[in-house]
Amino acid sequence: MTREQAPHLAARSITLKYKERQICRDLSIAVQPGSFTVIIGPNACGKSTLLRALARLLVPADGSVLLDGQDIARLSTKIVARRLGLLPQSFSAPDSITVSELVGRGRYPHQSLLRQWSAADEEAVHIAMADTDIAGLADQPIDTLSGGQRQRAWVAMALAQETSLLLLDEPTTFLDIAHQIDLLDLLAALNRKGRTIVAVLHDLNQAARYASHLVAMRDGVVVAEGTPAAIVTPDMIKSVFDLESVVIPDPVTGSPLVVPSRRSNSKRDS
Repeated sequence: MTREQAPHLAARSITLKYKERQICRDLSIAVQPGSFTVIIGPNACGKSTLLRALARLLVPADGSVLLDGQDIARLSTKIVARRLGLLPQSFSAPDSITVSELVGRGRYPHQSLLRQWSAADEEAVHIAMADTDIAGLADQPIDTLSGGQRQRAWVAMALAQETSLLLLDEPTTFLDIAHQIDLLDLLAALNRKGRTIVAVLHDLNQAARYASHLVAMRDGVVVAEGTPAAIVTPDMIKSVFDLESVVIPDPVTGSPLVVPSRRSNSKRDS
């Protein structure tokens, strides 16, 4: 495998546990540079746990996670933060912090005793807010924003890190449909500009519309992965979600569109 083909982020035969409870076993995935990778699956299948391991928030009980070919567990926190940005499921900020102050916190990995706030930091914050269309909110307290605006502010903070890789755990949760599409359109635009995106999503049709690479999980293992056109089939939907369905072309994008029919008989009453 050449350097250009090497995965940006990879899990190699990892087993993940919370205390003694095993969540994922012998799991391997590879995130290619420039991809928009989306992880899908039913509740409690291990999606968010996998993302936490990829972000070095959870240490595998076995196996390893590689970031640009290096064992992520052996890298310093600042080095990881310069290469990888993370938007977790839940987050909080101090009361009355402004949008620009929040976004500025994304510059922490670039600070040191010898390097304080600079013109480069100011420019990175300005570009991040412009890319997320919140420059006009720079002086507004974060706790006064709408849900969609807050989500964009947190994305901007991750962008201000100037990493080439962005991980997001269920970023559309608690957003209405219009703000969900706004955020996914933003991520798609960032991906077109060269950022590698890895996201956990609940909505299968949104995942199929936006992803270049899908990873379908169930019970802590990868059931299928590949392009949406290749793997989103009635058989895959049934095996992963216990759902009978018809898959048709999305009339807007041509991507696979899942039309649910009914739950599989064996699972309907469980």
